[in-house]
Amino acid sequence: MSMHVDPARRTSGAHVFIEVDALDDDGPVGLDDETAHHLSRVLRLRVGEDVTVSDGAGRWRRTEVADAKNFRLETTGDVETDDRPYAPLTLAAAIPKGDRLDWMVQKVVELGVDTLQLLDTDRSDVRWKPERADKQIVRLRRIAVEAARQSRRVWLPEIAPPVAANTILPGATIAEPGGRNVSRSDTCLAIGPAGGWSERECESAADRVTLGSNVLRTETAALAAVTLYVANCH
Repeated sequence: MSMHVDPARRTSGAHVFIEVDALDDDGPVGLDDETAHHLSRVLRLRVGEDVTVSDGAGRWRRTEVADAKNFRLETTGDVETDDRPYAPLTLAAAIPKGDRLDWMVQKVVELGVDTLQLLDTDRSDVRWKPERADKQIVRLRRIAVEAARQSRRVWLPEIAPPVAANTILPGATIAEPGGRNVSRSDTCLAIGPAGGWSERECESAADRVTLGSNVLRTETAALAAVTLYVANCH
């Protein structure tokens, strides 16, 4: 999530999320079935290996594998609290085609996005019916959690279902040629569809930033915008 990840998290055998209330309990760590399976069957962690656990709200602590057969973690460190490395960042983005959306979610979460707000824009190629949107958001949230584990985040991101762009743009900075450079004040960055923003959408946006001279895919522009924002916060 940032360049300041604690060494204990950076070098642990795994990093997972548990219930908020469970983090304060010393001794055995309560794990859901999916997490226990991930640690024991996918990662095949052994007795004595370090695992860091987080409540997803900025707190975490060290544990270690106490039993690999009947998989169990035991706490070995105190609860630590990490401040956010920068102001929470919202990325509002049109939905790209195919599996590009999965890739975009994974990478922007690794880079540090706090909220990914999906958009229906005037020129969107992809629009979900309500029944499909519910299933897609559940799936994308799983991808986001996996990316947060991998990047050792202690703040879980939110993936928000699509809304009409005009409800977001008045408070957002859009990526559009001719804009200024991205700054740390741009805490809501908006990325348009492959066909670009409409004139109406450009006029309604709070401001605009440039991402360079080349034409970028939606998912590429999303990564560029987040990278520039994070870089300006360090």
